[in-house]
Amino acid sequence: MLYFLVSNTSLANEDIRLVENWLSLEKQKSVLNSAWSERKEKIQQQIALLKKEQQALEQLIAKSDSNKTEVSEQRKLLVSQQREFEAFDSKLTTELDKLVSYLNGINAKLPQPLQQQWQEVLPTLSQKANSQKLENVLKLLKQAWDFDQRIVFHTGLVKLSTEDAKSILVEQVYLGISHGWYVSADNLHFGYGRSDANNWQWWHGSQVEQVLNFPLTSDQVSAVTHILKHPTSAKYVQLPLAVNKTGERL
Repeated sequence: MLYFLVSNTSLANEDIRLVENWLSLEKQKSVLNSAWSERKEKIQQQIALLKKEQQALEQLIAKSDSNKTEVSEQRKLLVSQQREFEAFDSKLTTELDKLVSYLNGINAKLPQPLQQQWQEVLPTLSQKANSQKLENVLKLLKQAWDFDQRIVFHTGLVKLSTEDAKSILVEQVYLGISHGWYVSADNLHFGYGRSDANNWQWWHGSQVEQVLNFPLTSDQVSAVTHILKHPTSAKYVQLPLAVNKTGERL
């Protein structure tokens, strides 16, 4: 009988231990749940922040890729434009060189005052950049155009013959860039000039009628130079000129 009581007491103690263990486990479970709940909230917040950072990084990468693409396209465009410019500049160089060569070729055919103007620029053209060369070529062409649109009075030297190096100072009258007349101050020398195949040529005194098929006197040329120097005394005068090797009156 005593043995039975002892056994029951042992069983009761065991039950108490089990209950205490269960209670301890439940308490630990509650603590763990509470801790996990708190930890879970922090983790979720961190995940949300990480997702935002990921989105920001993805947008930044996408923008960077877009910028790289745009920069690449701009670079391609600039390279293409550079090639077009180089091709145009090369073609312009060729055309300007041809034009400069042509201007040098016709310079000797121009009237003396215009030749003097061109000689200030022509020798330097080959050394200039295309932009400056084009600007100067246009300047020369404008000078020729302006000269050809008016009657020009000029005082300059004229050689009386190719054999004689002597030159005399005369008054010259030019009708455009194709025809000219001159007369000396003492009226002893006079002549007619025109642009020929290779240069500007003067004919002197009695030679003039052979070219013009009309007589020319120093008084006729003097009358014109007087009018140009004194416009208020203008009057009708005639001067012969040569067109296609036949004489015509102006």
